[in-house]
Amino acid sequence: MPDFRRTSCVPIIASIFCLGWLSVLAGCSQEAPIITYQVPTKMPAVLAAEDTRMVAAILPQKDQAWFFKIMGRKSAVDSIDDTFREFVENIEFEDGKPNLDSAPSDWRKGADRAMRFASFDINTPVQQLDLSVSQLSRMDDWSELVAMNVNRWRKQVGLSDSKEEWASAETMTWSGSDSEEFADAPAIWVDVTGRPADSGPPMMAGGAPFASMAGGPMTGGPSSAPPASDPHAGLPRDAQEAIEQAKASGKSMPAPKEKAFPKAADSDDAPKSDPALDFDRPEGWRDGRMSMMRMAAFNAGPEKSSAEITVITAGGDLRGNVARWMGQVEGGQPDDADVDEALESAEKLTVAGRDAQRFILHPKDKSDDQASSIDATIVPLENDFSLFIKMVGPADVIADQDEAMRSFLKSLKY
Repeated sequence: MPDFRRTSCVPIIASIFCLGWLSVLAGCSQEAPIITYQVPTKMPAVLAAEDTRMVAAILPQKDQAWFFKIMGRKSAVDSIDDTFREFVENIEFEDGKPNLDSAPSDWRKGADRAMRFASFDINTPVQQLDLSVSQLSRMDDWSELVAMNVNRWRKQVGLSDSKEEWASAETMTWSGSDSEEFADAPAIWVDVTGRPADSGPPMMAGGAPFASMAGGPMTGGPSSAPPASDPHAGLPRDAQEAIEQAKASGKSMPAPKEKAFPKAADSDDAPKSDPALDFDRPEGWRDGRMSMMRMAAFNAGPEKSSAEITVITAGGDLRGNVARWMGQVEGGQPDDADVDEALESAEKLTVAGRDAQRFILHPKDKSDDQASSIDATIVPLENDFSLFIKMVGPADVIADQDEAMRSFLKSLKY
């Protein structure tokens, strides 16, 4: 009889397990294959930093200066500059307003924007460009108006002011240049290129990487959004205030012979007070910050908390100006009843041989140490414009300067 012996299966299973484990260890010792990738080192053109170029034209009309301006990446502006210049050279005006029907068919009329007459969206392979059309009232001196605006635009592209004629811009021919009416006010062509201080790839300039690509969901221009939305951005505060007043009254700024703006200074120093304005300066009043719109400017009171006194001419109705000043003092729209009360309590006086009204406006909240008060006098002039003598500053300084302001108003001749 055969000898059947019991055999344990444990050694067999253990052997199989060991063989499997050795196979795993052998696989782990093999080196992984090397995969090579090629990474582009050149930044795509749409993301690369690039110079900013601006092309613009300034065209004269009887009471207005018209501005046609495009600003964007240099490569984008390069692709449309000739078309744009041909467009502005052939602009015709009807009743003082430009006829824009000659715009190229692929320029899309943009939405209405504040401070603009019209806008156009211009597609390029690099960026959608924005053409703004706006106007400002004419100043006494055409060359001064041109230089002021061109130097403002130069700053927007990172350039310094130019003291050359027309601020380094050039004259250009256009369809209306044959008119004798504009013999002293030639059309101006502006072409400036630079690198703004905050320039860089679009993603570093405050927007999404493809925010300025043509046809994209965000079709804004360069990173300097304020100048694109407001063509008058960068003008002196007084100039913007005067523009606001003129627009509110529906009138243009004074015609050249009305002496609404000071002439340019004969030197490179800060502008002096307008020679058409004569006065006796009160003791303690210091020279203030002058601008194109200011006929005179002073500071009074303590150095660290002084009041500012300015003299300008501008438009706007009496009630509208008083309501606006009250809003500046209170930080909101005043009630009609409060405006009525301010108008009724105005001090009546004579300034420069004309009837005038003086308004002293204080904030209702006397505990607010940061609030400013306003002492403003309105002297009506011809053509619904007025001379504004305004002092803005802390309430206590305004009160302390009451007699000084009174003597200043009494001495004024214009």
